[in-house]
Amino acid sequence: MLRALGPVWRKALIIIQPNTVVRWHRAGFKSYWKWLSRRRTRGGRRGVNRELRELISRMVTENPTWGAPRIHGELKILGFDISERTVLR
Repeated sequence: MLRALGPVWRKALIIIQPNTVVRWHRAGFKSYWKWLSRRRTRGGRRGVNRELRELISRMVTENPTWGAPRIHGELKILGFDISERTVLR
């Protein structure tokens, strides 16, 4: 940034102490790594909402002989887009 000022930048170096430059450098790295390790949005598939979990558990209690494939099929008929493995869990 100082070079953008032209030949005056060398005179500005007399004012700035080396400790200040080191402090700026460390602060820059700290902010860079803080930005790099920030919490990002969680990827992957969305979680199953509470109503659907309650519906699955109700189907299991009311129909104890049904397994995950049958419950998955019934949920597909009802229009829910959920995998059989999620129903199994």
